[in-house]
Amino acid sequence: MKADLLSLLTAKSMNYEVSSTNHDAITSEDISHFLGTRGLDNREYDFLIAKYTDNNYARSMVFDDIYEDVCNIFLKHINLKELLQDKFLIRHFINLALREVIMTVCPFCQGRGVIKTKNSIDKCYHCEGTGQFIYDDDNRPEFLGMDKKDYMEFKRPYMETLDFVKNIEINALAKIGDE
Repeated sequence: MKADLLSLLTAKSMNYEVSSTNHDAITSEDISHFLGTRGLDNREYDFLIAKYTDNNYARSMVFDDIYEDVCNIFLKHINLKELLQDKFLIRHFINLALREVIMTVCPFCQGRGVIKTKNSIDKCYHCEGTGQFIYDDDNRPEFLGMDKKDYMEFKRPYMETLDFVKNIEINALAKIGDE
């Protein structure tokens, strides 16, 4: 694991004293130990690793772990026959929710908030200059590969799924003291 990226997970008030006499830096083992003592469940741990180290294996573990919960969310709002028409539908929505929470940096300006051209430096309209991509009802259907009309039919369960995924992050950050 990347110790410098994992150190972003720790609370701002974490004790950075040297844990051994052989080195003067925080290692991935130090971070793993810290996270292990915070009472994170597997879902929360995998989510933090997926988000802050760009680890696809951890992301797939989160995906697998939340799949059944998300299916239940969709079944509350959409009838089963409609869901069975596209066996990958729920998977696409889970991937979008994970993307929306994990991949927040604007891909168009690489998180800078501006786009440079030969003649000018313009504010990025995809993130409104914040560097954080703005996911909305106009671009979500594009990510899903569906029409906006079809997306709107699934918007309610998707928003509930998105809140579910956001709560995983909120709970994990609260446990490590970095809300």
